[in-house]
Amino acid sequence: MRPLNPSLLPAGARLPAFGRLYLLLMAVLCCPGISQAQGDIEIFLLTINLDGDSLGVGPAENLTQNPGYDNQPAFTADGALLFASTRNEQTDIARLDLASRTHAWLCDTPGGGEYSPLPIPGRESVSAIRLDTNGLQRLYAYQDGESRLLFPDLKVGYQVWAGPDLLICTVLRDEDMDLVRAVPSGLFTETLREGVGRSLARIPGSGKISYTTYDNGLFRVMALDLQTGAAIQIATLPEGVQDLCWLPDGSLLCGGDGVLRRLRPDRAPDWQVVHRFDSGFGQISRMAVNEAGTLLALVAEQVIKP
Repeated sequence: MRPLNPSLLPAGARLPAFGRLYLLLMAVLCCPGISQAQGDIEIFLLTINLDGDSLGVGPAENLTQNPGYDNQPAFTADGALLFASTRNEQTDIARLDLASRTHAWLCDTPGGGEYSPLPIPGRESVSAIRLDTNGLQRLYAYQDGESRLLFPDLKVGYQVWAGPDLLICTVLRDEDMDLVRAVPSGLFTETLREGVGRSLARIPGSGKISYTTYDNGLFRVMALDLQTGAAIQIATLPEGVQDLCWLPDGSLLCGGDGVLRRLRPDRAPDWQVVHRFDSGFGQISRMAVNEAGTLLALVAEQVIKP
């Protein structure tokens, strides 16, 4: 597995005694040969069934089975999965039709690699962050084999679309990341919060997005009202976890070391373990749920025991 590029990781977000140490730890943990049980990062697909307090989880299917980098899954409205994947020692954006299992590549950029793909609402295009070999990191839209630069002056780290022409993203600044509202059509940008983490998501059934901050060793999940700008704390993520996704019923999922956890903010303050994977599953990070709430894509380390 290739090491993660530090510029694609949360850069500390004004986190006391955390920024450089976090990047160093992530680089160490993601380099093969350092951890005795280090394995390969893959994307898995599971069926899920929401029934009130219970969450049923089906078998995990390895969708990628690729020795390189496979990460950052996102569902499309037409039943496909987008993700970043390595081919020919470069990271490009792949699209997998889940019904036919047909695989296609959406880009092939000489001198650069793409990360964090997302479908743009109401359009046929996909946005992704391009990291060029010269160090330039920008957000592009991809459609029919062509790419278009969206914001020439923003070093985008992570993104979530709040509408066809409204992007909420994190922008790298020195060793921090700021939460920014960006409108592609007018190249308008506005900094909403300074010092945030990498996890961004739309909250179902609301005009809000969630983002994270870091305090006293833990990531906190915040809900931002896009109309008023008000933000409230929703939850605190378990230790060692910084990624999450929302289910249609308003509950949250996060991973951990071989487990799935769920939190219902309106019911209880504590995360509950809802599923334990077999011993071959290591740390679970990125996750995505389809709009119907029936499919879960997650990124997990396949542990290779010594």
